[in-house]
Formats: sequence, structure tokens, C-alpha cells
Amino acid sequence: MRNNCGWRAVGVVLLMALGCRWGVAQVGPRYVIELNGNGGGSVAQGRMQPVGKGMVLISFQGLTVLTVDADAEAYSQDIVSNWPAADLLLVTPATAGRYDGLAPLQALRDGLPVVVAEPSDSGVPPRAGGPKLYPMQPWNALELRKQKTRLRVTAMPGTSGTTAVAGYLLEIGDNRASYRVYVSRSGAADGALQLAQRLPGADVALLPGRDGPHLLALNRGAPRAWVPATLKETGYAFTAIKR
Repeated sequence: MRNNCGWRAVGVVLLMALGCRWGVAQVGPRYVIELNGNGGGSVAQGRMQPVGKGMVLISFQGLTVLTVDADAEAYSQDIVSNWPAADLLLVTPATAGRYDGLAPLQALRDGLPVVVAEPSDSGVPPRAGGPKLYPMQPWNALELRKQKTRLRVTAMPGTSGTTAVAGYLLEIGDNRASYRVYVSRSGAADGALQLAQRLPGADVALLPGRDGPHLLALNRGAPRAWVPATLKETGYAFTAIKR
């Protein structure tokens, strides 16, 4: 009887283990996007460059991401038609600033993937046939693939006790190496040291500033006691790191 009970217990444990393993296998990104076009290359280098007030263009081996500060002057219906072309638009979470809802996005090209925080104070929804919105909650992830180039966007929560999205962690690269950029919203409460401690493995933080976007080297999670540097017009070149 004891042997039977013992074997039954072992069987239950094995079934639970297999069930947990299957459950973990089902965990994945909330969204997956496949793009056509040229992506990937032999040189694992990229660049971040300011392209307007509150706007930064991140490029890596044929894949481009345009980040737009939802509270910035550039986020308006009058200027949206002049935004640089990109494979993905990332709108940083709005604060109590001059956010105009989703109305400025109506002028974007049809089908353009746009990452926004959820819920969004939309006001006016995009027109039919316009850009495709991907609402994100904390810890939601989106994966975008363009040939051999990969991008993973993860929505990050704010300080302890908050449930809203405070920024996004972007990991861009290929099967061999990648580079991790944390994109913060305006007025984020995280200080430099807190960022480094909360995002082990992140390589750099892209932070809003009065004189333009700032860069803070996170040294892959090791705190550094120095202020962020202004992202110059010439841009910032980065090299993917083998993980």
C-alpha cells in the first residue's frame, strides 16, 4: 500500500511538473509583428539620433523605431505629417502635460504599428484604415521581426505601488547580440541610480530633458553617480552586445 501511495505521489508530481512546463511554454509576447524588407547585416551596430523636439530615431540593421514624447511639442496634428518614416512608432506614456490623446496619430500611414500605454485617454480615435495601435499594460511585450533583425518592447511599471506604464525596455538585435534601451516618459520619478538598480541588464536609458533627450549609461545594471548626457544632433552609435 505504501509503495502504491508513493508511486501515486511521484505521478502527481510529474504531472504537475509537465503542466507547469507546458504553462511556461505558453507564456510569450502579447503581440508579434512580421515585417517585410531588408533587415539584418554583418555589422552589429546601431544609432540613436534626435529628429525633433521629444523625438528620437533608433536604427539597427535596417530596422527603425521612432520614439515620441506624448507631452512634447512635436506630438501634435500640425507636425505629425513631418515625422520621419519608421517601422514602429513608440509613444511614451503621457503625464499631466499637453497630451492630445490619439488624435495626432490620424495622419500616420495605414497599418503603421504604434505602441501606446493602456488605457489611453484617446479623446478622438484614429480614422478607419489608419495606423494599428498596440495597447500595452505593465510587463506586456511586443516582438517585431524584420528578416534577421529582432525587436522586443516590454512595458515597464513605475515606482513601487503604481500600476501605470512608466516606460519601455527595448531590446534590439539579432540571434547573436542585442542592445537594451530603456525609454522613459516625461516626468518619470525614477532617478539615475534607481534606474540602474531596477533594470539590470539594460545598457542605456533614454530620458526626456528640457534641452532635448538625455542618455544615461546604465552599465548593464551597475549604478553610476553621474548625470545624463544630452543626446547630440550627430547621434549616439552603439554596438550590440553578445548575451
